[in-house]
Amino acid sequence: MRASSLSIKNIFRLETLIVLYFLALLFFGKGFTKFPVIGPLYLHDAVLLLITLLAINRGKLVSRFNSIWLLLAIAVFYLVVSLLFFHLPGPIVLMAFRQFNLFLYLGCTFVTFNAVVMTSSDLWKPIALIKLISVLSVVLQCGLLIYGKLFVPNFELFGEGDYNYYSPLAVFGIITYGAMVATYEKNVYLRWIKLILVLFLSTTTGHSSAFLAVFVIILVHLFIMIKPMQRFIALGFCLGAVLVLDFLPEFRDVNASWRLLYWNHVLHNVIVDHYMILGNGFGRPFMTYDFALYLNDALHSPIMIDELYPMARYLSPPHNSLLTMCFHVGLLPVLLLLIPLRRFFVQVLMRSRPADDSVTFLVYALPGCFVWVMFNVILELPHSATFFWLVFLTTAYALKVQDKRATT
Repeated sequence: MRASSLSIKNIFRLETLIVLYFLALLFFGKGFTKFPVIGPLYLHDAVLLLITLLAINRGKLVSRFNSIWLLLAIAVFYLVVSLLFFHLPGPIVLMAFRQFNLFLYLGCTFVTFNAVVMTSSDLWKPIALIKLISVLSVVLQCGLLIYGKLFVPNFELFGEGDYNYYSPLAVFGIITYGAMVATYEKNVYLRWIKLILVLFLSTTTGHSSAFLAVFVIILVHLFIMIKPMQRFIALGFCLGAVLVLDFLPEFRDVNASWRLLYWNHVLHNVIVDHYMILGNGFGRPFMTYDFALYLNDALHSPIMIDELYPMARYLSPPHNSLLTMCFHVGLLPVLLLLIPLRRFFVQVLMRSRPADDSVTFLVYALPGCFVWVMFNVILELPHSATFFWLVFLTTAYALKVQDKRATT
């Protein structure tokens, strides 16, 4: 936010509350998202619902990206059907609402975005917020590492199975900071030094997919510099390399194998069992009991077996948030998310770098964010889901504005 908007009379403005909400996610992390208020309601959810209600109360919602409205309507329909016809027992009813949060976080972010970003002149607001979170995330991660080295006994920077990050949102912020460096650092040597440092910083989180997300941002940065035909050739080589690596046992540890087998199981459910168009609804387990036993036999991983972890099959989605969405409402309905991003694909595949650095920043940031949500359980949880949707919506709208300006 601009400094002039931080006066006393504006302290309870919707924009101010949104900034405070994201700062709470960043600085307090799970202490904010898991703080109970009453019954199953947590502080994060209460604050997010309050912000959404205030956005609706403005009475100035802009109708944009109707495909997202349609996806949300389909999700609500599946929730109603699940509650009315699936005969869910008491604890599973609560589980159905918990699974629906995947779409609730999208809906709340979408409503609030449409209330705050009324016109193109408001685009600076979400962009400034994304940059703020990015810079603060890097500062927090560096501070955490210094504190750990100085004051935490036996602190290991790259300990096996260790996750070293201040809050879940900080990982997102490190990823988008990589996009900031690729966009705004004009000195070529400094740019690559900083990008290498961001890559290193991403490895300190303990998540290999965070490193991959920043690496993809660098690839997109290089991708946009070459001609469109060369981009298609490079894309083909990259996809071929991924397929080759997938079949090599050297690149298939137990964790990767578990994830790929789980993805295959859910994809079979979505594509074969539900014909790509139907979903499972809510309050359903993500895998069958027989498949849980198979994972234990094949990989010695008993974490999904009911006798040991009774609710694991309901609580542990397939570590790919987009695939989780497909499980609930079907593959074809989830493809509605691609309609607002059609300009993004045209930009990356066919056009030169945008003249507006803010648009370039978003075009770089979004692929990295997608990598992060496609290899982890992100959009299902409150810790950073709204930040992804903020980047998603801001990118889609910024590219739409860019096209309108180009045609006038």
